[in-house]
Amino acid sequence: MVEPPSDPHPDWFLVQAALRGDPEAIEQLANRLRCVPRILRGSNARMGRPLDEHDLADLSQDVTVIILEKLDQYAGRAPFEAWVYRICRLELMNGIRRKGRGRASGEIDFEQIPDAPDHQAEATDAEVVHGLLARLGGVEAEVLRLKHFDGLTFEEIGSRLGISPNTAKTRYYRGMVRIQSWLGGEGGEARGTWE
Repeated sequence: MVEPPSDPHPDWFLVQAALRGDPEAIEQLANRLRCVPRILRGSNARMGRPLDEHDLADLSQDVTVIILEKLDQYAGRAPFEAWVYRICRLELMNGIRRKGRGRASGEIDFEQIPDAPDHQAEATDAEVVHGLLARLGGVEAEVLRLKHFDGLTFEEIGSRLGISPNTAKTRYYRGMVRIQSWLGGEGGEARGTWE
């Protein structure tokens, strides 16, 4: 057994038992991984459904495999589902980016919105926001989504992502600064939109 972290969440012991091949632990984790499609479907809906049901079904299978491959990386700092949630959201963003790269010409390329003012005029506010978040990516984009779309506090965000509230706040402001720099503002328009 790997040495447990200081004061691990009880789920850490379950994951360790599953990694050792304990059939009961494996069955419990398999049941808990049924949350993957729900998390992906809910996150996709909050983002305006950029992926269709077929894409989500494929992504659910891919994410489950990724989680199983990374199972030994679960550190036990938060509940297992919080760790799964973070992987789901990051992989959803990767899936949206991959789909965006394969768009037919004539559709909006979200990754190019901040660099092309003429496309911004054609895009809705929601498309611009989602494009900026897709470009930002990673934990910073996730923190911004949880703060503004889900209305969570920094404490709740930290708990969900398995990071401290101060780290969540730092990632939030770092993401805001990057987005504001892409918009060419010193915090005026972008801050008004986000805060």
